[in-house]
Amino acid sequence: MIGQLSLAAEVISATDLSKLAFIASIVVLTGAMMFLSGVRLSFFKVQPEGRDFVISWQVDVEEQVREYVLARKTPYSNDQFVRIFTIPAHGTGKAYTFRDRQVYKSGSEKLDYRLEVVYTNGVREVITSQSVNYTSTAVRRTWGSLKAMFQ
Repeated sequence: MIGQLSLAAEVISATDLSKLAFIASIVVLTGAMMFLSGVRLSFFKVQPEGRDFVISWQVDVEEQVREYVLARKTPYSNDQFVRIFTIPAHGTGKAYTFRDRQVYKSGSEKLDYRLEVVYTNGVREVITSQSVNYTSTAVRRTWGSLKAMFQ
């Protein structure tokens, strides 16, 4: 009888351990998901201004964020995102802005911008991206000059 009770106690404890391990894994995953959702964007805009593009964003929630990294991809960057701007987090309610003055030098027709967040523990997360079509101002000026010659 004592042997049967100790065997039953071992079975119960093994079952309890597996339940505890399952519950612990759910708690850890939930905590990790909550941590990675430490940023909620209010808006992310890419707007042309002359030869430049002005990229701006604002956050409604910004928890444990160290910095933001803005990257750009063009066919001339071998379709790889290249970091163009890094800014430390400064809190919610204030817009972040960057003027990309290097666009006209790329001569690309399509640009992709990607915004990444870097948390205080070093974890990185892409939070948004946006593609824009672009025609170099030099091409527009040349077409305008040709058109003007034949009027």
